[in-house]
Amino acid sequence: MLTLVALMTVAQAQGTSNSSSKKVSISGTVRDAKTKEALPFVNVGLMRETDTVFMRGGASDFEGRFSIGDIKPGKYLLQASCVGYENYTETIEINKSLDKLEINLTGGTMLQEVQVTAKRPLYLMDGEKNMYNTKEDPSIQTGTASDALQNAPGVEVDAEGNITLRGVSSVEIWVNDRPSHMNEEALKQYIKQLPANAIERIEVITNPSARYSTSGGVINIVTNQTITRNELLCVGLQATTTPMLSPWISYVWANEKVDFNLYLNGRYGTHEYGSDGTNTLLDANGDTSRYQSFNTESNNPNIGGYVGFNINWNIDSMTHLSAWMGAYPGWSHGEGYSDYTYREFQPTLSDLSYTDSAKSHNFWGGGYAGVWYEHRYDTTGRKLSLNFNGSLWSNNSSEDQWRRYSAATARDFDRQCTSDQFSPSARISADYTLPLKHDITIEFGGELNVDYSSRSETIDSLLPTGEWNNMQYRSYMSKGRSIAPNLYATAQKRWGGFTAKLGLRYYNNFKSGTIEHTAVGDKMRIDTLFSGLIPTIHFSYQTKTFESYSISYTRRFAHSGDLSNYMPFRIYSDYSFRTGNPNLLMCYTHNLEAAFNKYVMGFGNVGLNAYWRVNTDEQGSMVGSTTDAVISPYLVNYTYPVNIGSSHTEGVEASITYRPTGFLNVRLNASLFNYGFDYDGYKESKVSYSFRLNIWTKLWQKLELFANAHYTSPRLSLYRMSVANKGVDFGVSSDFFNRKLSVYLNVNDIFGMAEWGENTTAPNYQTTGSQHFNSRFVSVGLTWRIGKMELENKARQGATDNTPRGN
Repeated sequence: MLTLVALMTVAQAQGTSNSSSKKVSISGTVRDAKTKEALPFVNVGLMRETDTVFMRGGASDFEGRFSIGDIKPGKYLLQASCVGYENYTETIEINKSLDKLEINLTGGTMLQEVQVTAKRPLYLMDGEKNMYNTKEDPSIQTGTASDALQNAPGVEVDAEGNITLRGVSSVEIWVNDRPSHMNEEALKQYIKQLPANAIERIEVITNPSARYSTSGGVINIVTNQTITRNELLCVGLQATTTPMLSPWISYVWANEKVDFNLYLNGRYGTHEYGSDGTNTLLDANGDTSRYQSFNTESNNPNIGGYVGFNINWNIDSMTHLSAWMGAYPGWSHGEGYSDYTYREFQPTLSDLSYTDSAKSHNFWGGGYAGVWYEHRYDTTGRKLSLNFNGSLWSNNSSEDQWRRYSAATARDFDRQCTSDQFSPSARISADYTLPLKHDITIEFGGELNVDYSSRSETIDSLLPTGEWNNMQYRSYMSKGRSIAPNLYATAQKRWGGFTAKLGLRYYNNFKSGTIEHTAVGDKMRIDTLFSGLIPTIHFSYQTKTFESYSISYTRRFAHSGDLSNYMPFRIYSDYSFRTGNPNLLMCYTHNLEAAFNKYVMGFGNVGLNAYWRVNTDEQGSMVGSTTDAVISPYLVNYTYPVNIGSSHTEGVEASITYRPTGFLNVRLNASLFNYGFDYDGYKESKVSYSFRLNIWTKLWQKLELFANAHYTSPRLSLYRMSVANKGVDFGVSSDFFNRKLSVYLNVNDIFGMAEWGENTTAPNYQTTGSQHFNSRFVSVGLTWRIGKMELENKARQGATDNTPRGN
């Protein structure tokens, strides 16, 4: 292969001297002979049949397409080579231009102790996708999907597992080109447990085409799929000083037609959490009505487990079927206390201080099941995909609360709180891809999402008589359902390295539900319908030297998913409540992006991305003050959703990767953006920035070391400002006994610098606050493998990949 690459320059010189006759060209696609997947970065060349002298050559692009021009008619040897595949050679006679050649490469045998450096760029762009080739990044191989996501362009994962893209939380997670359809809690478990070495690449789509239904971004996690006949048993253990202990075991069996994975995992851990801050409530004149300071601490031991099963069946070379199922039960017990100091200024000056104590028990459980079918009609890319995925989440909790006042005039109380939540959902989708002549591809499909949610909360208070009494207006039940049919179509045209993609989606979502105070029969119902068209435009250009350029525009709309946000219904907590807004409007977003990416041989990768986003009727949360007889005779605060009016974001992102050798990797991700809003004539804006520096090296071909440093400056939202966050991580790992045993040791937030919290400056309510927990801890892990190592990338598929690929 290296000889083939080296001769390309010589071939160009030779081709220049042989130009006496009419020149022709050839083009086609390189695919995996078994899976029919397109293969990028394959070297394709023409040798003169008489003496095997190299004449012309090129490399396949991201879609497996190659093109070789300026060819003199005659007989040639067509050759193709790629790491991990057998070399391909075919005699071909070229008398005219050929544009539908098919090259199918057969996977070769596994090689041991082979080291390949700079196989492909760490970051690449393909149309609307910014791709992070996780497999090529040795610095995160001992980590999890959470660690890998931190290195993807524009992605951040906070300490609780929440994912944001450029600071926006409305991110849709896909797995192997299909929506994961996991609820929020299951998604966090997915991110925490999926090992990074099971990920092939992460595709970040900041400005999605009509193919995607989300109004935010899309993150597609593509797992490794190379597999041969064998079996593998893996036993592992993870532990941290937080403390946390998690043993797991996985069994994988596979042949050329079928592979399946059974995975079991257990987990015991303790989560310690604390917060402190102040709240100031103002009246309509801007005078202080109440001032509060607080300090809270809690300790939450938890026990959980997981069992998952995955099966993939290659019915034939063109048809694939996958099925999956899993369940994850859990239990936690929490204890906590909070110290509060109150000063009420109106109607009379009074001081109060009290301590809240609580003990809680929480039982949760979830499960999922699904099936995926794909049929390829030919080798041109024409295919039909069908997918079904269902999930269920249930949560039952109970809590005992005690409040003790320091003043004898205030009455202490005891309470019992119970909460039940039940949330099933299902998704059916179909997608058809049709390649046409002249490098045109049409894709169209549809999906139906059905979600149901039920939640009830009951609060009982202990009376002086010793009897329990239901707090009528503080106990409620909500039920809601959502039915969302969607249709979409995209058309893509390629001219060499230039690609244009147009798309249109019809979005329709019907929501209905009720909320009621069950004890008094106070009930409200709402039915809403959101629908509209979503146009998208994407242009990209890819050079043969791996320079990428792209520009895109989308116009989308968004609405709140919680029905309670549209009902003027009061849901109470202790000294506040939240309510809805029946006049809440949909938010329309115009998003324009431009990007550049360059892979430099011997250096690494440089990428730049600029974006401009304008929202009209952006939705946000506002704080007000009023009186309410249910809570207190004093002025109280409440939250409600509003349409901000307009907001704008302008930003630029940069990613630089320096890889001078296969044993050193230095990467810098940095972003700078300005966010501003206009709410009823009140304008505010702020410039924010962040960076993440990663360094990985390998010593003595055995010991791997890495260090990560990150910083995020304060960020603005509607009357809110987050605090800065920073930290440094360090780790070491190594393999023994020909990788039968792997061990690692990581130190998270080694200097204890991590911070979380935000301050609010609403006209009627102002706060300061910070949260803290043990962000500095040591984690260790080991994995013992028995069997064939080429199955390792399947060893936890049943744990997390609930939408596996069939090929």
